[in-house]
Amino acid sequence: MSPEGDLPVTLSVLKSFDKATAFLSRLNRILLGLGLLSVFAGGVLVFFISDTFTRPLSNLVAGVHALEEGNFSYPLEHSGGDEVAEVTGAFDRMRNTLQATQNEQRQLEERLRQAHKMEAVGRLAGGVAHDFNNLLTIIRGNSDILSDRTGIDKLFARCVEQIQKASNRAVSMTRQLLAFSRMQVLQPRVIDLNTVVSEMGKMLPRLIGEHIDFSFQPESKLATVLADPGQIEQVLLNLAVNARDAMPHGGKITVQTLNVTMNEVQAGKRPPMAPGDYVLLSVADTGHGMDEKTKVHIFEPFFTTKEVGKGTGLGLATVYGIVKQSGGFIWVESAPGHGTVFEIYLPASSKTVAEAEAESRSVSIPRGSETILVVEDEAGVRELACTFLKAGGYSVLEAKDGVHALELISAHSAAIHLVLADLIMPRMTGTDLASQLKSLHPGIRVLFMTGYADFSENNAESPITQDSVLQKPFSSSSLLEKIREALAANSCEHAGEPKGARFV
Repeated sequence: MSPEGDLPVTLSVLKSFDKATAFLSRLNRILLGLGLLSVFAGGVLVFFISDTFTRPLSNLVAGVHALEEGNFSYPLEHSGGDEVAEVTGAFDRMRNTLQATQNEQRQLEERLRQAHKMEAVGRLAGGVAHDFNNLLTIIRGNSDILSDRTGIDKLFARCVEQIQKASNRAVSMTRQLLAFSRMQVLQPRVIDLNTVVSEMGKMLPRLIGEHIDFSFQPESKLATVLADPGQIEQVLLNLAVNARDAMPHGGKITVQTLNVTMNEVQAGKRPPMAPGDYVLLSVADTGHGMDEKTKVHIFEPFFTTKEVGKGTGLGLATVYGIVKQSGGFIWVESAPGHGTVFEIYLPASSKTVAEAEAESRSVSIPRGSETILVVEDEAGVRELACTFLKAGGYSVLEAKDGVHALELISAHSAAIHLVLADLIMPRMTGTDLASQLKSLHPGIRVLFMTGYADFSENNAESPITQDSVLQKPFSSSSLLEKIREALAANSCEHAGEPKGARFV
C-alpha cells in the first residue's frame, strides 16, 4: 500500500477475548466443583474408614466404662476378624466370667451368712436345751423314784404316770433342738434300716391320714448302718409329716432303701459327699414340689412355707442336723408340680445286727461300794444323782463346782474311786477339773455328764470321748450302768488289762 522505500505500514486486527474469558470462567467453576466434590468424597471416605476401625474400639471403651459401673449387659460389637474384634470378643468372655464369679461370690457370702445365723441359733438352742435337760433330769428322776414306791393309790400312780409322759415329750422336743444344732450326744448302734422303717410303717399311716397312700420298698439284703435308732425314727417321722403337708388333697409317699456305691463322679454331683459304700434311705412324695429358691432355704431353722401358726420350721432343720451328726449326707430333688425326693446316705457298716447285739449283751448291773464324788452346779440334779448312787450301794460325796471339788478331794483322806462331773459349770468346767486332777491326783478318774456334747473325738488332746459321757436326762439304771463301766475300765487299767473304754 505504500511505495517502496517508504515506511512499512502494519495492520493489526483485534479480536474480542470475551468468549475465551467466559470459557476459562466456566472451566474454573468446573475445576472448583470437582475439587470440592473430591474433598467431600475424600472426607466421606476418610469418615467411613475411620468409623470402620474406630467405632468398634469406641464401643469397646464404652463397654469398659460400663463394666466399671457394674453394668455387665452393655452391648458389644465384635463382628469381623480384625484385631479389635478379637480383643472385644476376649473382653466379652472375660466379662461373662467375671459376672459368673461375682454371682458365685454373692451366693457364697449368702451361704456364709446363713451358716453363721444357723450356728448362732444352734448355739442358743443348745444352751436352752442344756438348761432344760437339767430340769427334765430332776423331773424324770424324781417321778421314777415315786413310781417305784409300793402301796400308792391309783390316783397317785396316775398323776406320776402323767408327769412321766409329759417329761418324755419334753425330752423329745429338746432332742430335736439339740439335733438340729448338732450338739446332741447320740447313742449309735448297728441297726437295720428296714427294721426301723417297718416298725415306723405301722404308725405312719395313722399319722399322715387315710387320704395319703404309704408304701415301703426295702432292699432284700440291706447293709447295716451305725446310727441312733431313735433319731433315725425322728428323721423318718419329720420327712413323712413334711410330705403330708405338701399333699393337702392326697397323694403318695414312697420310702425306699438301697445299697449304693458312690464313685468320685457320682459323689461329686452331691457335694460334699465322699466316695464309698452307703445305705440310701429315700422318701418321695407326689406333692406340689419346690422351686430352686425354696430349696436353698429348706434346712434353715424356723424357715417354713406354711401359714403363720401352722409350722415351726424346725422339722427339716432337725433332719439335717441328725443326718450330719450321724456322718451321713442328705440330698433333695424337687420341682414345682413334680413332687419331692429326700435322699439320705448313711455310711454302710461291716457288722451285722446279730454281732452287735452279741457284743452289747450284758448281765444285770451289780451294786457297788466305791466312793463317788458328784460335781454338779444344779442342786436338784446333784441331789438326784446322789440318791441314785446311794441306792446302788455307793458312798457319795457332793461338790457344787470344780473349785469346791478340788478342795474336798484335798481334805478327804480316804480313796475316791471316781468323779462324776458336769461338763458346763461356773468357775471351772468339767474338762478343766479333769486336767487339774490328772496332774494332782492321777489315780482319780472322771466321768462326765451333760445335756449335749460340744467336742471333737478326733482331737487327741481332748479328755472327752463318747464312752466317757453320760447323757442327761439320765435314769437310775443308765447312771449306775455308766458308773460300773467307768469303774471296770479303771480296774482293768490298774490290773494291766486292756480297757474297753477310755475314761479320764
